[in-house]
Amino acid sequence: MGGRNQTRSTREKPLIRQVWASNFDSEIARFDECLRFHTILTIDTEFPGFIAQSPRGSIDDELYKDFCFNVNQTKLIQLGITASDDLGQIGGSWEFNFSDFDFEADAHSPYAIPFLEHNGLDLKKMKKDGIPIASFTKKFLPILRKRDIFRWVTFHGLYDIGYLIKAMGLITVLPKSMEEFATVVVNEVGIVRDLKHMAKFCEGLDDHGRLGLERLGKLLNLKRFGMKHNAGSDSLLTASAHLEMVERFGMNSKVCNGFLYGFSETLESMKMKMKMKICHHNILRFSLYIPCYFVFYMST
Repeated sequence: MGGRNQTRSTREKPLIRQVWASNFDSEIARFDECLRFHTILTIDTEFPGFIAQSPRGSIDDELYKDFCFNVNQTKLIQLGITASDDLGQIGGSWEFNFSDFDFEADAHSPYAIPFLEHNGLDLKKMKKDGIPIASFTKKFLPILRKRDIFRWVTFHGLYDIGYLIKAMGLITVLPKSMEEFATVVVNEVGIVRDLKHMAKFCEGLDDHGRLGLERLGKLLNLKRFGMKHNAGSDSLLTASAHLEMVERFGMNSKVCNGFLYGFSETLESMKMKMKMKICHHNILRFSLYIPCYFVFYMST
């Protein structure tokens, strides 16, 4: 039970590949090659904080409203991706640094800039040397489609998925309803797992909503590589935690797949609600049309 954990914790320090505009082409090609055999992607994002704050215990609609506002109003700063396989092997980790965010002009929470800089993010360098998100999108999405990537892992990952679908170029603005958002994620991204949700079903890991990634890593006896609150390091620790949780606790797909922590329903069930709404709307339109047609027919 602890064998692979021991190997993972004591092996030579893994490389988190830093990606800037200058080496983007070579690293995205390396990333593409890695996905030939490692098709489970664990992601983490860094972004300029929460402009609208959701109180603890907010209902789904309130949570989504604030989430939607925050993601639509702010820009992605960093995306960390770690690729792994079904055998528990990690193929590589990448940290993509983006240039779009201007901390002097763009929306951000008042605490975000000091927090990010304290944790080692060089926002001036990112603005100068980072990757334009439009350039990233142009190469990233075709790779995902070519490699048939449809399994994603997060920790407390609602915002990660929100920024991901924008970075993939699937949407420019998040949909107004949870059901529409869920439909985009299920149809275009695939199966999502959230370790903070999964921890509720693991003895000794559930912390009644207070569990953070750092705490989870310590409970699982995992070593962090790199600095916390850096997207590459966080994605690598999340990937290692996912592999350890699956090995240690089994993790039935029914309690893992399609959940994002904070939402009471699965993405699939929200998608079904959307389909039912559309179906109901079409039935109403059809029912209004039939009497008019029938009256016209009977009068002729």
